Parts: sequence; structure tokens; C-alpha cells
Amino acid sequence: MLKNVGLIDRSLRFLLALLLIWLGLIFMKGIEGNVWGILVSLSSLLPLYMVITRSCFVFHWFNIHTLSKKEILRFGDPKK
Repeated sequence: MLKNVGLIDRSLRFLLALLLIWLGLIFMKGIEGNVWGILVSLSSLLPLYMVITRSCFVFHWFNIHTLSKKEILRFGDPKK
């Protein structure tokens, strides 16, 4: 699988996923059964998937990446 998400981007996506989980389950009372809260917390699965796989399908469409030079040496250049 093509890796095109760098360390800083992964960190921000992980924080976004945690925020969505908190908003959905706690703030919007998804843990008590509120449908909107459950949907918001489920939307955190997409950024979590991108954190785990280090790949973003939108970046792939536009042929961009957020890898540092060190990460490019480790994983290869995603533009090739």
C-alpha cells in the first residue's frame, strides 16, 4: 500500500479522531443512544483508518504527500 501521510499529519488526524469520538459519545450523548452522537463518533473511523495505514486516498488522487525527506527514504517516494 502506498504511504503518503507524514508524522505530523498522522498526529493531527489522530487528534481529530479523538475529538470526534469525544464529541459524539460524551458531548452529543451518543453513549446514551442519541443517533447523531453515534454517527459523529462513527465518523472518527475514517481518520483512524488513515492513521493506521499511513495512506490517504484524497492525497493519492491529487498525487501529493506530507512525508518528510527521512520518511521518503524509509518508505519510498509516493509520486513515482
